[in-house]
Amino acid sequence: MAVLENLHAPTLFFTTIVVMATAASIMTYVGLTQRTYRGFWWWVWAQWLNLAGAVCTLYRYEHPAMFALSVLLALQWPITMLVGLRRFYVRSELPVPPWGDQVVLVGGFLWWLLVWSHAPDDAGGRVASFTMSSIAGYAYASWMVWSIREWRDSPHLKAFLLFMVLGVGVQIPRLIEGLRLWGHPVADTRTFVQQPFLSLTLTVAVIFAVYMGLLLTYERTEQDLRESQRQLRLMVDFDMLTQLPNRRHFQEMAQQTVRLSPPGACALMLFDIDGFKHLNEVHGHAAGDTALRMVSGVARSMLRGRDLVGRLGGDQFIALLPDTTPHDALHVATRMARLIDDKQRERGSSREAIGLSVGIIQVQEQESMDHAMHRATEAVAEAKRRGAHRAVVADVDAQGDLAVATEQAFTPARS
Repeated sequence: MAVLENLHAPTLFFTTIVVMATAASIMTYVGLTQRTYRGFWWWVWAQWLNLAGAVCTLYRYEHPAMFALSVLLALQWPITMLVGLRRFYVRSELPVPPWGDQVVLVGGFLWWLLVWSHAPDDAGGRVASFTMSSIAGYAYASWMVWSIREWRDSPHLKAFLLFMVLGVGVQIPRLIEGLRLWGHPVADTRTFVQQPFLSLTLTVAVIFAVYMGLLLTYERTEQDLRESQRQLRLMVDFDMLTQLPNRRHFQEMAQQTVRLSPPGACALMLFDIDGFKHLNEVHGHAAGDTALRMVSGVARSMLRGRDLVGRLGGDQFIALLPDTTPHDALHVATRMARLIDDKQRERGSSREAIGLSVGIIQVQEQESMDHAMHRATEAVAEAKRRGAHRAVVADVDAQGDLAVATEQAFTPARS
């Protein structure tokens, strides 16, 4: 510390001003040329106001009002940064409303102003009152940052919180010395109370603040990019109406499931909605969308966690049931049809009832998913030829053609 006290204070102060101007200019340039978020410009203003406060200090002896203004601008920094954080993390509900920030700032400044106006020549009192107000601002900002729920997941916000806490700690020795000298004359105020040390600390603080502001901005940009990629993957892999995997994604997952299952242990169930085209034509596409969502919801509720279900397109759905025989899959289809019928009865709609035509096959050893889906499609077509609203369990005969092993007509839906 003694080495720092021997440094040329005016040179350190001029260096601090240059660093402040550079930091504020960099943040302004980033804000004008890069994508930023709500709150960023408050951080920019915090740097410019900090710089203005340092410049006002140069004229504190010629114009006492400049001295008071420099104190206000110095006290604003943690509060203005906090205002930016409130807007940056707008979804976090902090324990104190925004007007509380202004109360802390104005209250701290009025406390210093009272001490200064009462004893303008008491350097110890001025330093002690200013440091009290500054510590209060940093401590309040630390509390608010700690209340932002995202800080637990953001290393940059954690670093910013640590910086605010350190901002309290480094000022405690200055507060103690100011309290000790309160009411006593001070011979040389130019090096009073660790002034060179504080100039260096302020320089480091400004650089750190700019760095954290940029890191928080880029962290948010990276999060938005990951979310956009997730949504794109969702749009590519899933049907938005039913929230089920589309054909391509279902085939990818089904092939992997079949590969990991014992040979011939998976049943494939393909089903479509009877009367869907007529429902669309008579009652409109909104009614058709409602039917699709109802069928997809029933399918999800009926199947196990390891089962796969997807939408192939139009009114056609498909499900892969690992470790399931065709006979068990037939029971699943029967329960699905019954549940759909019950839901329609509960709604009491005057629209035509819908039903299911289901084709069930056992995926053969070494059979491709495309070929298995083709056989299931033929089974559905056979179910429709036999009167619809029924399930057909199909097998392969000696010639490799479709052979109906079992047929199950569902209980007719309400007329």
